[in-house]
Amino acid sequence: MKFASLPPATVLLFSVLLAACGGESDTPAADTRAALAVNAITLSAQTSYEAEQRFSGQVEASRQSSLGFELGGELAVVLVDEGEFVEAGAVLARLDQRRLQAARSEAQASLNQARAQAALSQATFERIAEAREFDGVSQQELDEATERQQRTAAAAAAAEARLARLNVDVAKSELRAPYDAAVVRRYIDEGQVVAAGQPVIDVQESAALRVRLSVTGESLTALTPGAETTLDINGEAVAATVVAAIPRRNTRTRAVEVIFDIDAGAAARVGDIAELRSTRDIDAAGYWLPLDALSEGARGVWQVLAIMPLDERDNALAQQTGATHRLENRPIELLYEEADRVYARGALRDGDQIVANGILRVVNGQGVRVADDNAPVDFAEAR
Repeated sequence: MKFASLPPATVLLFSVLLAACGGESDTPAADTRAALAVNAITLSAQTSYEAEQRFSGQVEASRQSSLGFELGGELAVVLVDEGEFVEAGAVLARLDQRRLQAARSEAQASLNQARAQAALSQATFERIAEAREFDGVSQQELDEATERQQRTAAAAAAAEARLARLNVDVAKSELRAPYDAAVVRRYIDEGQVVAAGQPVIDVQESAALRVRLSVTGESLTALTPGAETTLDINGEAVAATVVAAIPRRNTRTRAVEVIFDIDAGAAARVGDIAELRSTRDIDAAGYWLPLDALSEGARGVWQVLAIMPLDERDNALAQQTGATHRLENRPIELLYEEADRVYARGALRDGDQIVANGILRVVNGQGVRVADDNAPVDFAEAR
């Protein structure tokens, strides 16, 4: 086929395509992409780090009780409601006492009768004993008088004990506060028949609050009875005093429960979360690294990207992209982690520079330049 027989437009299209193919095969196109700018930090070698441990627990009342009657019966009246504060000894609820009052009246009458009989027997015994001294009565009569006096005295004592028991039952038909407390739960209303021991009202001591939390490791050694510390409750620092460490270790967590008294003026409620913070120095060589500088490598190994100066082999890379440095993977081992930084060791040296952030934009071996507006920063000192 001859080009002369083709339309002019077709000849022009073929010429353009041939020129393009010929140009691509002659010399490769230069890489004109500019090197990315990265933010760098300078590493400072450390010999130890300060580790913070946090232990959480709950605020609880020093004393709390679920109150119920020792006797069963119909609940006549409940005198308090949830949220009220009551003093020690205050009546909280009362059972229907009509049956008990009737039984007590009957016992009182029986006691009066027994006491009268005992008094008569005592008088008779005294007269017979006096007559016996002059042989006015026989020994048999004196023995019978003695027996009657003892029997009636015992009957009077038994009647008195029955009355005392009923008085106790009447007292126990009233539910009283065992200490100054706040009413936190009311289970039953008037008219319901309750069984002995059935919970009616829950109270918790209002005078003082405590904190119970579990502590492990070396932090436990400083928490001796009487030691003063600070707890974090609802974001506020609250003064606390160690009351006791329970002499038993949790077999699963290996923790020991420690009880604290907290400041009476603290704005805390039962059930609030309290936190104890403890710090200790750990000897271990390493470096503080920003969390944003870390990436996960092969087989879950953590790594950072070190910023290495270019050498003679990188002249072409420098000319094509304007790169001044090349990136290199460095595996590391994490020793401790905080909110925004980690303490690590690995293939690093004092004074090394690493990429501080934006690590998803770059890869190992890539040519880069250090950002002009990001002077190297000693991360450990910046903290």
